[in-house]
This record gives sequence, C-alpha cells and structure tokens, in this order.
Amino acid sequence: MKSKSVWEIKKIVLPQNSDHAGVMWHGNYFNWLEEARINALSEVGVNYFDLTKRGFDLPLINSCIKYIKPLYLGDKIIIESIFNIGKSPKINVNSKFLNEKKEVLTIAEVNMVLINKDNFTIIRRRPEFLSNAFRKLNGFNLKE
Repeated sequence: MKSKSVWEIKKIVLPQNSDHAGVMWHGNYFNWLEEARINALSEVGVNYFDLTKRGFDLPLINSCIKYIKPLYLGDKIIIESIFNIGKSPKINVNSKFLNEKKEVLTIAEVNMVLINKDNFTIIRRRPEFLSNAFRKLNGFNLKE
C-alpha cells in the first residue's frame, strides 16, 4: 500500500496569535488547522469557498489537541497534515506542529463529515470530483 501524503503549511507566531506572555493562544491552533485543511484541498483542486457555494460543507464532528511544548511569539512553525479518508463518512486529519528543529510541539486530530448545507444531512455518496480530490489527499495518484 502506498504511504500517505503529508500536506504542509508554514506559519509564524505573530503578536495577534499570542497572549501577553508571548505564548500562542490555544484557540489559534484551530484556526491554523483549518487553514491547513483548506490549503490542502486547494492543492488538489477543490476551492473550499466554491464547495460551500455548491451546497456542501465539512464541519468538525470532534477534535483533540495535545499540547506538548508551547509555541512562542516569533516561532516559525510547520504544520504537517495527513488525511485518512475512506468509505466511511468520517474524514480524519492528523496534524503535527513542528519547529525549525523538526521537534513535535503539538499533535492534533480532527474529524469532519461532508454535509448537504441545505438540510444538514451527512452525504454518504460523495460527488466524483470530491472522491477524486480525497484520493489525492490520501496520497493516491488518480492514474494508479
């Protein structure tokens, strides 16, 4: 079986991300995780904003963050995310926040489902364009 693709974004802890002690505020981790997911979708050809205009959404159904070491003002961070998307409606994303030394500072797991925005029902049979994008997120080239 092919190994999973790792999707990355780079961030810097800015003053707006931190508290008065210069430590990143815990709520900003969720913002960065969402940015990482939206960026990964974009890299496989799915514009999240267009997705919502087409009547779909990907709300979180649960999340877990383990803070190992704090992120400080000025830290340069790489967020690595791995998507685990199967036939189940649940879409799992595991992420790591790494510093420049590649030390893991935070690990996170989020789970989402694809829904119809009109009636808030879970979509179990995904449209082909999304199935193809999800295969790419999982690390499979469509020509395989």
